[in-house]
Amino acid sequence: MSKNNFGQDKIGNDFRLLELCCQEVASKFGKTKSELWKNSDYVQLSAQLRRETKVVISENTLKRIFGKLKTTERYYPQKATRDALAVFVGFRDWQEFEKVQNAKETFEPLEVADNRIAPETKTNEISPSKKTGVNRLFIFACLIALLLLTAVWTWWPRSEKKTAIYLKCLNPEGHTPHSAIFKLIPKDDEHICLSDYEIEFKDGKRGRTRFSDSTLTHYYELPGVYFPILYYKNRIIDTARVFLATDGWEATAQIQWDTTRVYPILLPKSINRQIPPDLGIRQILTAGVDTVRTFFTHYANMQPTAISGDNMMLEAFITTSKERPGVRCSQVDITLYGEKDRHELSLMKPECTAWSSYKFSEKYKSGKSEDLRALGHNLSNGGHIKLTIINKVVTLYIEGQKVFQTHYENSIGNILGANLMFSGIGKFSNFKMESLP
Repeated sequence: MSKNNFGQDKIGNDFRLLELCCQEVASKFGKTKSELWKNSDYVQLSAQLRRETKVVISENTLKRIFGKLKTTERYYPQKATRDALAVFVGFRDWQEFEKVQNAKETFEPLEVADNRIAPETKTNEISPSKKTGVNRLFIFACLIALLLLTAVWTWWPRSEKKTAIYLKCLNPEGHTPHSAIFKLIPKDDEHICLSDYEIEFKDGKRGRTRFSDSTLTHYYELPGVYFPILYYKNRIIDTARVFLATDGWEATAQIQWDTTRVYPILLPKSINRQIPPDLGIRQILTAGVDTVRTFFTHYANMQPTAISGDNMMLEAFITTSKERPGVRCSQVDITLYGEKDRHELSLMKPECTAWSSYKFSEKYKSGKSEDLRALGHNLSNGGHIKLTIINKVVTLYIEGQKVFQTHYENSIGNILGANLMFSGIGKFSNFKMESLP
């Protein structure tokens, strides 16, 4: 076969594989006859692909792939697009889809050849039916061996690549605001495809960021401890830690649904920052917050301690906001940051427990899917809160009454700080954290 013919065969095979993939995409989409699709179908498929693969493929690109939009030359999508289509139909990437499809076609001729074997002349030792059975058994054994070899060849190198790189923050500690610099560090001196790696910064902002260079910078706005996650082809392979400290208690505000900025609240220099500040509406307005809208006030004290997050006690007298424009659920969220993870507890008035939640290390529950009435308390007139954690068993007391208990498995290490967030303006006093034996 000439070199030119070989190239033409490869191109033909590429488009044949693309058509097979399109058929599987259409089948999963639930509308197998793509030639009958309308514009709305391509829009819906684009959205479904984005949700499931985190890759954006526009409806116009999909129309070119499926042949709806005609081009002078047949359209063949770039690798990232083909990878997304393959992931959508259950494969790791386009290379794996290609190997599996080609392997299937390698098997089919074997069965055809078997059917064409001429019967042997009958002997006293082996009858034609027995010999055919032996041939089929031999072919079946070969197919199994080939499948095993294909599986080993496909999966073994990938398990090595997953651990060939790790995530490092070059400046993991600081104060807010903070521009954290993240770098991909190869464990070996091998080439890596940067577009295969994404990072989720875990600061409440949705989505991931794909690496276009080995270094990437993210702007953190609030004090706390963050554990950004590194993904390789949608699989978690590493994490890092960013610790943003404060000099005692600091206050900031945020407006609901506005993720573009936070509003630092200036505190008088004369106050003792080791005591929680007592804020009023005037200070919130001065910070630039539109108090007619729903807003949240954060109080953070991020200073490393020797207090174990698995054996400790926290108590305070907490007063949540009364009902006002933008505030209906009178909420307080308590977060304790540890060296390895965090504890979170959301309390609000009983009518709003659908929005309550808790997270103690790895254990997370939401009021949207669980009965969390135990976390429904109206603290707008103030109430004494006590939280104890003894050998990873969590108990919550309100006004001296035990109202909630749970447990978790994984240690969060020592406490690095605390944050209290109120809907509207809240207050707290007599705040205390200490170790328990």
